Amino acid sequence: MQYLYIVYYVMMNQTPILIVGGFASEPKLYRPLRAYLAEVSGRQVFIAPITLVDWAWVTITDSYAGLLRKLDRTVNELLAQTGSSRLTLVAHSAGGVLARIFLGDQPYNGQAYYGYQRIDMLVMLGTPQRAEREGRIGGLNQIRWADQRYPGAYWSEVSYVSVIGRSIFGDPDGPPPERGAHQSYRLISGEGAQWGDGVVPLDYGLLPGSLQIVIPGLRHDPRPDRLWYGSSPATVAVWWHAAAAYAATKADVISYNQTEKKMTLAIR
Repeated sequence: MQYLYIVYYVMMNQTPILIVGGFASEPKLYRPLRAYLAEVSGRQVFIAPITLVDWAWVTITDSYAGLLRKLDRTVNELLAQTGSSRLTLVAHSAGGVLARIFLGDQPYNGQAYYGYQRIDMLVMLGTPQRAEREGRIGGLNQIRWADQRYPGAYWSEVSYVSVIGRSIFGDPDGPPPERGAHQSYRLISGEGAQWGDGVVPLDYGLLPGSLQIVIPGLRHDPRPDRLWYGSSPATVAVWWHAAAAYAATKADVISYNQTEKKMTLAIR
């Protein structure tokens, strides 16, 4: 009976999905992901209108305040447009950090957004969930701000899912992808010689208390010559179906400070 309930819930849930892009991205970068996710989920899928100019302002101010205002406005507009009471967020990279702050009830630069009241699930793709040090570079200050105030799967009203690829082992003496990964992993965690998606180290891409999905072979960025989180309908289906089923059973499976569930999935 529980299996039938899960299937029914996944098929009937029509909560709209909003994609939140990563650092220095443009909405058009996520158009293929939007199409694949709509095909796989059967839902309406939108992309947050956060642009390269918006991200450039972050590098100047070291603040997500402008991004939060735009995300808040977009969520409210989509709720009014679709008639839904909640949205599902699918956030890539730094977009996941932005989303975690948006869910919160503590003021960020003087304003709180209480997004947890309007979001039913947050799926994070290659998002750095914590950092070992502060700093303007790499969004470290924002990562630490979110993690210190809202540790783990903080809001019981929201289903949290963290997805990370395992594709590049950081090596300072290896070819360019491995050298770049080593530098990025070391910036985030203090240790470069480990596995990750080429930008985020594996363990730092997994949020405690969330459904944790590790997918071998996936890289961090959407490029035509490599697999990433949104490469094809088959790739998207791997993490989306797991996330949707988890949302249907979340109360019976896991909540913050309980035993964590980790899934390792392979794309064939």
